Amino acid sequence: MAFEYERQLTKLLHVNLRTEKHGDQEVPAIDLRFRYTASNNSLVMFSPTLKSSLFEKEDSPQKQINPDPDHLTVVKNPKMGPVRWDETYECARVVIHIGASGKEDVVLNDCKVNKWLIEVKAGGTVIYEYRVQANANEKEIAKIAGLLNHEIFVTLDPEGGEAEEEKPDTGKGANEIAEELRAARSRGGRGRRQLSMVE
Repeated sequence: MAFEYERQLTKLLHVNLRTEKHGDQEVPAIDLRFRYTASNNSLVMFSPTLKSSLFEKEDSPQKQINPDPDHLTVVKNPKMGPVRWDETYECARVVIHIGASGKEDVVLNDCKVNKWLIEVKAGGTVIYEYRVQANANEKEIAKIAGLLNHEIFVTLDPEGGEAEEEKPDTGKGANEIAEELRAARSRGGRGRRQLSMVE
């Protein structure tokens, strides 16, 4: 299992601009640092035993109220500080959602996601920090830079995936489009008949 989440509030902590060599060409690249907060149940996405390694059950009358053995809310070692987690995703997909329509979203494909920090909090909360390394064009970089130190909606897909092809808005009605398709098929059919005659 890999760490993933969809359209969740995430804070953009840091933006670093750089270039990468792709053959003889230098292309723009970007490093991003994100912070994401979730319940400690999310720790299972890294390891099935990580939650019980970091948290334990409360030893108080509250234990009688919630007898669930997996309800672990007490940090075992509060002086431990943030934990470094050695996990790298080489071809992840990160979406920075901007607006409700999705047209302004920044989609970063083939990202490297690494440099994880896990900070546990009393009550069963976990704060994750991670770095995203990606290639981005100037327009995407400008959008991202304007979101620095803001909480934004982010999707993290560690296994990547092809972005949906955006269909252009022609401004035409359904009947007009259907008529154009019929005409195109008709032209294609004549072309095939003419090719058959030549052969």
